[in-house]
Amino acid sequence: MDDSANTSGTGGAQGPSPTSPATVRPSSMDAAMRRYAAKVAIRWSPLLACTAALALIVALAPASSAPAGLAAGSGPQGASPSKGTSSRLALGRRHLGGTTGSTTGTTSGYSSPAASAGLSGSQAGGSPSGGSAPGNAVAATRGASGSSGASGVAVSGVKCGPGVRQFAWSAYAPMCVPAFHGSNGGATSHGVTASTITFSYALPNSSQQAAVNALTGSANVNDPAYVQDLQTLIRFFNTQYELYGRHVVLKTFQAQGDYLLEDQGQGLQGAQADAATAYSLGAFGDMTFPLYASQPYWQDLAAQGVLGFGAPYLPQSWFAHYAPFEYSVFTPTGANAARAAGNMICRRMAGMPAIFSPQFGSTTRKFGLITPDNPVYMQVGNDIQANLAACGVALAERESYTIDVPAMESQATAMVAKMKAQGVTTVICACDPIIPIFISRAADQQDYYPEWITNYWGDPDTRNFSQDQWDHALSNGPQFPPLKTTESYKAFELADPGHPPAEQYFYVAYEELLQIFGALQAAGPDLTPRSFEAGMFSLPPSEGNGQFGTWTYGQGVFDPIATGPITWWNPSATSAFDNKPGAWLYCNGGTWFAFDNPSSYGGPHQQLQCFGK
Repeated sequence: MDDSANTSGTGGAQGPSPTSPATVRPSSMDAAMRRYAAKVAIRWSPLLACTAALALIVALAPASSAPAGLAAGSGPQGASPSKGTSSRLALGRRHLGGTTGSTTGTTSGYSSPAASAGLSGSQAGGSPSGGSAPGNAVAATRGASGSSGASGVAVSGVKCGPGVRQFAWSAYAPMCVPAFHGSNGGATSHGVTASTITFSYALPNSSQQAAVNALTGSANVNDPAYVQDLQTLIRFFNTQYELYGRHVVLKTFQAQGDYLLEDQGQGLQGAQADAATAYSLGAFGDMTFPLYASQPYWQDLAAQGVLGFGAPYLPQSWFAHYAPFEYSVFTPTGANAARAAGNMICRRMAGMPAIFSPQFGSTTRKFGLITPDNPVYMQVGNDIQANLAACGVALAERESYTIDVPAMESQATAMVAKMKAQGVTTVICACDPIIPIFISRAADQQDYYPEWITNYWGDPDTRNFSQDQWDHALSNGPQFPPLKTTESYKAFELADPGHPPAEQYFYVAYEELLQIFGALQAAGPDLTPRSFEAGMFSLPPSEGNGQFGTWTYGQGVFDPIATGPITWWNPSATSAFDNKPGAWLYCNGGTWFAFDNPSSYGGPHQQLQCFGK
């Protein structure tokens, strides 16, 4: 494979192509990683995350062109009700190659949310299967052009026409829609009125938060500051997207449930109470920060008929089961993450010496796999194992652990001992962001220095791991570009000129809003969960590989990210994210790979080109 690359882009936001080097923005997973670290205390998302790591998940390259000087508008900010409730989340990215039984209809109103698709909320478990509620099949194809060719001027000021985007400041802009005039149908669904579309946000609550903060330090997110940036971006997006006479309103509330305990299957009544609060606030959807929510919370939101965004690495079957209520742009679905891991290992690592290990450099690779023991993430591990078996790679050792912080040290010690005893040269750690702290320390103590393939947690979190172990680690995330060069930062400057973002992970909010507002515009004036889903599936692909990678849509695509790079950890490199030592750097000249295309990875039987090797 030619490891060189050339850039490509269109319109006002250029970025790397799936096979080009890119300057990349701090991935949304970085933010997720912080709070995820918090969630690590109980959640299995990490497993998916790790698979994503293998899958070169959320690493995304930044769009390079500066947006035009658009005037920021002002929309009403949501009130903060006093009802205590908790936020739940499950980050996840869409399965790139598949379709689901997701359907759409045109029925307005949602009088019986809990009855939708027979959902049972947190009682449904973590790995539901099957299709979605009955309705008319969405007539959308993956990667549809979305070009309406309509003439007229959009609310953004752009003159519409064939192939014209709604605005020039994002590679992920939907096709241009002329400004809407007339009746929008009023209250077409719960959370929708003639003038507003309400979203909720649960402020985090956990008895383990102090412990998590102590472990993760500066890698954590400042939630009040994040909400402030979210509100700023919402006001701006309200002026740029066609919302058919409506504007988005965000209402925050204090979570009642403990999101970390919920991911351990405890305190599920808190998740139910929080979802009920979101519904009582008139929420059409929920924007709670991914790492401050639990899988039970998202499932309970679906049972209430409220849309959720952010579930990490969950299986495609989960999104299909809870359709049309669950979406994500933070990580790929578990199946896609497993596919990416298989592609990288089968095409660029299998059957060759473990050259990225200081201890096993001349030894032919033997692979081991570590995942959380939650059933949903064990399934992701099964998918990874099956993908490796397809190219003749058999795992020499497979271990799982319980996401329980107090027990992590002893679990890590035992798992490392077994990997070493089996002569594993290359450990695939499909793990949450906390367990690597203990695994890497245990490896140091046992004088064991294998290659590490790990999920991407961003520069700040990765500094918490043993640097002697991770200085040869491989991952799927981006190399951070200077933050002010990214699409998200330039858009924020348009949203609030002269005022920088309050929270370092503001780009996570930006990425989520791109997905939400794009679908709101595509849904049309008759806004319901079903029309939102149909709108999402019909969106056009991004203009090349923008800050968050290439996005493609279509039937059953609940998460659009389609490409990612491979990076290696250099403890000595200065991070462009925060100017501190320790950074993920590109392998293969910054090439971005299509998750669902094995040949895009090059090879087979050709070593990855990282840190000079």
